[in-house]
Amino acid sequence: MFKLHLVKATAALLFLSILAACSSTGPRIGNTVTLCCPGNYANYRSYGIEDAGIPIFMRDYVITEFDTAFQELGMTRNDGSGDIIVNLNYRHVNLEPDQQDIDPLMRVESMTVELRYIANIDISMRERAGGEIVWEGTISRIHSVQPGEYMHEEGASTAFLATFRDLLSEYPRN
Repeated sequence: MFKLHLVKATAALLFLSILAACSSTGPRIGNTVTLCCPGNYANYRSYGIEDAGIPIFMRDYVITEFDTAFQELGMTRNDGSGDIIVNLNYRHVNLEPDQQDIDPLMRVESMTVELRYIANIDISMRERAGGEIVWEGTISRIHSVQPGEYMHEEGASTAFLATFRDLLSEYPRN
């Protein structure tokens, strides 16, 4: 009888742990490759980053984590003469129709509504010579921001690095 209660208690604890993990809104970031492989990847050894259209408050760590993940694939950053040019551009999509004109990054203290939006960073890579786009992907995360709440960056660097590694796992290696 004790074994049966122990098994039930263990099963209930496992179920609650799984349920809690599924309902967590932690810093997980989704990603998808939208264009892959029309280029001559054997010739790409270096890259430069241009037009980093990332909000200022997060630009440094987003670019640093992208650099880390891309350099792990054997690429070298050379902004002046890289074989490919990488563009990282932020955009957001408001999920509530009546909030389409609200920029979630420009919060007004008097705002009393919860903002729900999808934050995206689109990544495109083009050849320096010729300008042909050879790879594209997007990372995204749904945000719900309560009135008076501001951007929380704890854990963001780690989440971005994990996401860039996952996204770039689809990039053809040299």
